[in-house]
Amino acid sequence: MISGELVAGVDLLCLDAGNCVIFCDHARVARLCTGAGVAIDAQALVRTEGEAKQLQESGGLLDFEWPHMTAPGARGWARMVGTFVVRAGFPRDEIADFTESVLWPEHVKKNLYSVVPEGLGEALDAVRARGVKVAIVSNSEGMLDRLFADLGILRHFDTVVDSGKVGVEKPDPRIFRIALDRFGVPAERALMLGDTFVTDIAGARAAGMRAALVDPFGHMTGRHLDVPRVPGVVEVARAIAAARAS
Repeated sequence: MISGELVAGVDLLCLDAGNCVIFCDHARVARLCTGAGVAIDAQALVRTEGEAKQLQESGGLLDFEWPHMTAPGARGWARMVGTFVVRAGFPRDEIADFTESVLWPEHVKKNLYSVVPEGLGEALDAVRARGVKVAIVSNSEGMLDRLFADLGILRHFDTVVDSGKVGVEKPDPRIFRIALDRFGVPAERALMLGDTFVTDIAGARAAGMRAALVDPFGHMTGRHLDVPRVPGVVEVARAIAAARAS
């Protein structure tokens, strides 16, 4: 259930990219692991991705050296992906080589987060037709515009704020203010949807915005109970459009 208070008076809908508008292709990651000789089940990756999100809050993600780690956003990306792959069973002492030789090249070719929720474009266009601006605010590697164009969804956003291009990452409130300033929207009339507390929710709150967690896999069950949960971007966009229509 999406509360009326959450969606009332929203002029700017800000969205994280990963696990909000593009979800991890766990089956693809599992195939890559299996191709490297380590059989890993996609459902195990769903579970360990949640474990990695929780570890992120305590600074417990894996950190390892690999040649392309200095590329924009690459280190943070590798810490998250590497953590949930290792926790699913990939050998810890092989993750740096696997990241460099397989995961990163595959990610550059086509983002490992590339599963689009059904009805996304239609829902975002409907809320934009009601005068709401829609912005991506994402810690990424500077490649989201290209990815979204390839996936056929770029036209459904009014702007894309990609940390790999703007040089500032969530939870720094400055990245949220970039989106706010582009449309002249005050923070109290903006809503941020994201899947992690430490970057999306804490950062948006620091910028003075409303925020809610997208948590379809229950990764945050029992945690941060003061944060509203929503089923997904599609449902929230529809609720905002309905609120403005009435």
